[in-house]
Amino acid sequence: MQTGAEPLRVSSVLRGREGEAIAALFLEMNGYRIVGRNVRCGPLEIDLLARKAGILAVVEVRLRSSRSHGRPEESVRWRKRHLLRQAAACLPGRVPLQGARLRFDVIAIETEPFGLHLRHLQDWWRPCAR
Repeated sequence: MQTGAEPLRVSSVLRGREGEAIAALFLEMNGYRIVGRNVRCGPLEIDLLARKAGILAVVEVRLRSSRSHGRPEESVRWRKRHLLRQAAACLPGRVPLQGARLRFDVIAIETEPFGLHLRHLQDWWRPCAR
């Protein structure tokens, strides 16, 4: 039972799913079609796959309630980028690419006292060809 002195804690998984739902709605409102949510390739996961005008966007969603650890997009470091690139390599057999150009985006969401601040950072990084 929750007492008045303890703050209600929401699990990071639920907050992550909440952020993904907000991001998906934003993308749909801006002409994207969501073609995948939480797309898995073994232990790797892509938050959202969105298609629009010859682009297939691999979208990483970051939701933060404060900037105490920096802006949300700053947490998508080289290791996460590498993992997303590996996950995207699994896509051709699982998602019809139909000649679409693959792009890596970040949707950064910051909760504020009176709403949300959302940034869609298109082509946030380009993986190195190897």
